[in-house]
Amino acid sequence: MDKTTVIGLAAGWSFVFLAIALGGVGLGPYIDIPSFLIVVGGTISVTVGQFESADLKRIGAALKVSMRSVKVEAVPELVEKIIFYATEIKKHGVMHVEQKVLEEQNPFFKEAFQLLVDGVKAEVLVPLMETKLQHMEKRHLIMIRIFGNIGGIAGSMGMIGTLVGLVAMLANLSDPAAVGPAMAVALITTLYGALIGTVFAGIIENKLSSKHNVEVINCEIIIEGASMIAAEESIGNIKMRLNATLVDVLE
Repeated sequence: MDKTTVIGLAAGWSFVFLAIALGGVGLGPYIDIPSFLIVVGGTISVTVGQFESADLKRIGAALKVSMRSVKVEAVPELVEKIIFYATEIKKHGVMHVEQKVLEEQNPFFKEAFQLLVDGVKAEVLVPLMETKLQHMEKRHLIMIRIFGNIGGIAGSMGMIGTLVGLVAMLANLSDPAAVGPAMAVALITTLYGALIGTVFAGIIENKLSSKHNVEVINCEIIIEGASMIAAEESIGNIKMRLNATLVDVLE
């Protein structure tokens, strides 16, 4: 489990509810069905209209990803592992690592090094793995964009709800009993929109983006290492280039 995601979501909502409780009026005044329908219903409807059904079906999986710890190895460990493989292949031949490659848990690493075992040359291996990386990036970026849009749409629907409430309020200025409910819609829709956009969608969007960046860096290092091994570069060159990548990442 990714503790920072859970803590961020839980703490964000908890502080809001704590502030409401300390306000002295209770939770009741902050619950408004018309406001909920405008913001939540409107956000869902617009999001459905903007994206393909195949992408929308992956929202649940994306939420799970944001809640889980990153599965990829830390960059220093990855660099060390690639250097180990390069050394073993240089000493004993590529077939010596075949069984170990099959046992790898990282699918991207496993596929790249399986190509090495199969004798694929660097000029073929690199385009294949870069294409795979590009498709992965496209999938990730769509999910990031969906949650970014949810945040923006929720805020916009909150403003729409505010306008709806203001119109209703102005239309009933002569009836004091109608002014209160209309004002509630005007204010609470803005609150709902801001909460969904900031304390939900914003957190998920940025966490997915962060995890995406980590995974892309790892994949790029894997491609770099596998291509150098396939090109039969010296262990010294492989170490130097991968360690240079490691310095860039850590900086």
